[in-house]
Amino acid sequence: MGSLTGIDESLQYPVARRDESIVDDYHGFKIPDPYRWLEDPDAEEVKDFVQKQAELTDSVLNKCDVRDRLREKITKLFDSPQYDAPFKQGNKYFYFHNTGLQPQSVLYVQDSLDAEAKVLLDPNTLSEDGTVAITTVSVSEDAKYLAYALSNSGSDWVTIKLMRIEDHIVEADTLDGKEVDAGIETDSNLYHELYYHFLGTEQSEDILCWKDPEHPKYTFSGHVTEDGQYLVMYIRENFDQVNKVYYYDLSALPEGLEGFRKSNGLLPFVKLIDRFDAQYEVVANDDSVFTFRTSKDAPKYKIVRVDLREPNNWSEVVPEAERDVLESASAANFNQMILSYLSDVNVVFISFTSFLTPGIIYQCNLKTETPEMKIFRETSVPGFDRSEFHVHQVFVPSKDGSTKIPMFIVAKKNIKLDGSHPCLLYGYGGFNASITPSFSVSRTVLMRHLGAVFCIANIRGGGEYGEEWHKDGALAKKQNCFDDFISASEYLISAGYTQSRKLCIEGESNGGLLIGACINQRPDLFGCALAHVGVMDMLRLHKFTIGHAGFSEYGCPEKKEEFDWLIKYSPLHNVRRPWEQDPDKPSQYPSTLLLTADHDDRVVPLHSLKLLATMQYVLCTSLENSPQTNPILGRIECKAGHGAGRPTQKMIDEAADCYGFMAKMLGASWIE
Repeated sequence: MGSLTGIDESLQYPVARRDESIVDDYHGFKIPDPYRWLEDPDAEEVKDFVQKQAELTDSVLNKCDVRDRLREKITKLFDSPQYDAPFKQGNKYFYFHNTGLQPQSVLYVQDSLDAEAKVLLDPNTLSEDGTVAITTVSVSEDAKYLAYALSNSGSDWVTIKLMRIEDHIVEADTLDGKEVDAGIETDSNLYHELYYHFLGTEQSEDILCWKDPEHPKYTFSGHVTEDGQYLVMYIRENFDQVNKVYYYDLSALPEGLEGFRKSNGLLPFVKLIDRFDAQYEVVANDDSVFTFRTSKDAPKYKIVRVDLREPNNWSEVVPEAERDVLESASAANFNQMILSYLSDVNVVFISFTSFLTPGIIYQCNLKTETPEMKIFRETSVPGFDRSEFHVHQVFVPSKDGSTKIPMFIVAKKNIKLDGSHPCLLYGYGGFNASITPSFSVSRTVLMRHLGAVFCIANIRGGGEYGEEWHKDGALAKKQNCFDDFISASEYLISAGYTQSRKLCIEGESNGGLLIGACINQRPDLFGCALAHVGVMDMLRLHKFTIGHAGFSEYGCPEKKEEFDWLIKYSPLHNVRRPWEQDPDKPSQYPSTLLLTADHDDRVVPLHSLKLLATMQYVLCTSLENSPQTNPILGRIECKAGHGAGRPTQKMIDEAADCYGFMAKMLGASWIE
């Protein structure tokens, strides 16, 4: 129904069944959920819906004339060697390397930095299509064993394997988390348990160290200190940046954990921190004296120390900085610490990347009085000339005028501020995550060949200025995130970088929610929207997989006050016809592409599918001659998850589809 921007023919949306009988009662409010049936990924009706949407989207993408050129250019720039920073364990060095277009990066080992590097583990040999990825590796202290976690098709569930480093023999030890096809189930993840595994034994013989059935949402992570004496356990309830800290002195077991196998009880952990009031992270220990990085009474973090023998006597080692956020702390060279601070979102890493720097790895010698830095490796991207571009940081006033929102603007040098440029604005704004400068092949291609301006708005909800900045964009204050992003968009227009019909907004996960909320609240402000794996149904997020951990960020709909926050911005529940909201200002939703993946078990696909069906119905198929002529489409990736571990070709294809769609919808033409 209706003509498609830049496409000659009318777009026929698949008609999705509406079950009007599904109505939930939230604190006296009747909330219909006509597409509840889309929550079952195994139902034939859902598979048919997905198939028809895929065919519709393909028919549109095939008409996006710059898509193939984008894929060709992005592929060409991807095809250059990439290295991760090496790490040392025992007497060996390890690093990941991709020759360019390999589906997954390969793990290498070498006896010294000058020695020949040998392939230790190549995940590309583990599947024909490159969808098996290494998510985590750990090398034993003596560098004899490699433990590695494998994810299939992007699932958060992993299988842990063990390899002898000397002869590359994979041991029989296999640790599995799920028996079903990991990634496609939607059951809530509850009743976590912490186990200890003995090499050479079956998983069924593992020792249960801790569980807490009275708190089914608690999750546990344990690690042994470098001296082998203490088992430290962090306990979390949700995604909030707070945790408890328990520990157990392993030297108290005369026969070690092997002897504890005879006991039927749990390890008698000592509760050092038994409240969720701050984040605590062990940096190092010297016998019973522990050093922590913490947000306790320090929203920008500080370093503190405590002797386990005097658990109430804490001392401050490095105080909280006035403005900069202490992002990380690690022990080095026996008696030193490396502290990494974030200052106005600019951070310097030992492994360094920026908007215009593909990657430099520095080798830092801490044994000299003044640490010496030298370039160890530098990534070179053929055909990329950083001198063509300029990076500018601005501070945009928030809606209420009380806060300055930092935004990076990257563009070709000396562009005219006449509003003529296509513009891509990216945002996230959640979970205390900082969006820092990094090099992107695909966005570089947009700037070079579409004349686009690329921007990142560091809105509230992130971690750019510490915990206070995070809290200002969470729970009852979540609307600040959307207001900040809208303010950033308005700035780009008023400053002459772009205009509404040439502005595309993009976000992933919590950032997908950001996009969904913003197009509902200001559909007139944007020309195109790309929402990846977004949280779109705020009333049912907690019912699937790990969604309940989002309570700390968003709130719980089962509580009246928190329901009132959520219902105001939940993307699924706020789709309105803009032409009816303000008849004097005829407008429509921007061209929209909702992206999800069949193996996303963090934000399950039902969020995007239900919003897609709702938008297509409310804006398009329920009307005879709808003013909504901009397309509302879904891209559903197969054998992929929330984003991590995707093979190179899938990343290239998605970028070409997204930005090819964007270019067509914004009327951007190719510049050779």
